[in-house]
Amino acid sequence: MTVSNPAPPSHVAALDGFRAGLALWVYLGHLSQAVGYSNYFLGLHALAVDLFMVLSGFLMVYTWKGSQQVHLSFLKTSALFYLARFFRIAPLYYVLLVVCYVFLPQLNQMHDDALKLIPPPWVQDLTQYNPKSGWVFDSLRWFYLHVSFAFGVVPGMEASTPLPDWSLSLEMQFYLIFPALLLLLGKGPWALLVLALSAAVLALFAPGLFGSYLTPGSLAHFGQPSLLAYRLNAFLAGMALAFWLRQRRLQAPSRLVNVVTVLAIVICLLPLSKPVILIYGVFAALTFDKIPPLNWLLSRKPFKILGDISYSIYLAHLLVVIPAVYWLLQSSTFMGLSAVAKFCCAVGLTCPVVLGASYLLHQFVEQPAIRLGRSLSKKLGLS
Repeated sequence: MTVSNPAPPSHVAALDGFRAGLALWVYLGHLSQAVGYSNYFLGLHALAVDLFMVLSGFLMVYTWKGSQQVHLSFLKTSALFYLARFFRIAPLYYVLLVVCYVFLPQLNQMHDDALKLIPPPWVQDLTQYNPKSGWVFDSLRWFYLHVSFAFGVVPGMEASTPLPDWSLSLEMQFYLIFPALLLLLGKGPWALLVLALSAAVLALFAPGLFGSYLTPGSLAHFGQPSLLAYRLNAFLAGMALAFWLRQRRLQAPSRLVNVVTVLAIVICLLPLSKPVILIYGVFAALTFDKIPPLNWLLSRKPFKILGDISYSIYLAHLLVVIPAVYWLLQSSTFMGLSAVAKFCCAVGLTCPVVLGASYLLHQFVEQPAIRLGRSLSKKLGLS
């Protein structure tokens, strides 16, 4: 089981639309919760992050250029990988951290005031509810933990900004071990099965050890699944699918490879929720082009554009949603609307701003940073 194909595989265009859908799901889910609109699908928006991890694992393998054997070219490809991922993820994050720092008192106040008017659904005792966001950027420790993306491994720091950035720390943890995972998977299908079993066991025990949202664990309390132990199985579910697809495009895999790969994927998926498993099935069908109408639809230009700006949508949308919802909640007319009308009104107000701001961030932050990373890699002789 290798990915030694030196040529990059063809782009799965439908995944642009898939990625766009996940980012919009998170944005609309946060917005519906903020205005008190209860909807089953939107209420599951946190699951979109699990699917982002599946997608990340898939794309890291699917676009890997090089072999899986330890030699100079592998080390060179790994260095290029780290450089590219840093310039893809970090610059936009750093820019938005500065925005958060400048407007932090206002964001804290608006968020807390909005929560008092429309408390989150998990609050049981409203008489004692006094929300305190507690976003405080006031120490050197906070600075280096966030600049290094290490905040996600420190209990209590995983949700210490107004941004949904805990998943970025998780992503960086995955990148840190990704080349090692490639080397292990290059040992054959049984290595994949061992990794899948290990990741599934970690995912099953992590909540009890490290906490599950509001529930503390026996060792620590992480309010978000920001440790890699929680979701390594999701990344591996994507990686295994990419290995399988790449090998099928090179030559027909043996029956053993087919059986072990499917078994490994199933094991990785078992700790995840049923909706994630169901959508994973759709994702797999898209990668194998088994749903032509859906592949065609998600490959259209509007979805391509939304896919391009999906990272900005995901990371920046709360900086629009928080002040917009606060402003709307000051209106007695808005407060008198039904829940669904509140949601529609909030979408109408925030959607153009979220999409417009995301497009500008993509054009003037993401794209220049990506070009800078490519230029630097050429100067270093990595590409």
